[in-house]
Amino acid sequence: MAPTLNPKNWVAIGAASALSLGVLAGGAATAASAIPLFTGTGTGDRADAADVKGNGTGSADVTFGVTSDSIVTPSPASTMTPSPVSTQSPVSPVSLPSPISPISAQSAPSPVSPVSVPSPASPASPASVASPASVDSPASVDSVD
Repeated sequence: MAPTLNPKNWVAIGAASALSLGVLAGGAATAASAIPLFTGTGTGDRADAADVKGNGTGSADVTFGVTSDSIVTPSPASTMTPSPVSTQSPVSPVSLPSPISPISAQSAPSPVSPVSVPSPASPASPASVASPASVDSPASVDSVD
């Protein structure tokens, strides 16, 4: 059974969701700021890092080169051959009910067990020896008495 969500639970769920979204956004901002931007020279040197502010024109010089080696020609589609239709299997015959089993014979009663003899009483145990008196231990440093 699902727990009932009272307003206190909803507040906790909302706070946890907001916190997790904040952590996710902070991580994304940290990762994005760690990635350098490069110009189109392709050398990959840090000296090629682009100025993020740009020149203010709002345009970018982007070109895409396509060579005939990069064009892929699709192969012709293969034709599908339909599989043969399966035939209906024959219905199996109804089985007959099994016959009722005969009633088993009554078993003979078991013999009565003999009465056991009571065990003799155990002798009384001797009195135990008194333990020696214990010696007083010296007073501890922390003792108040």
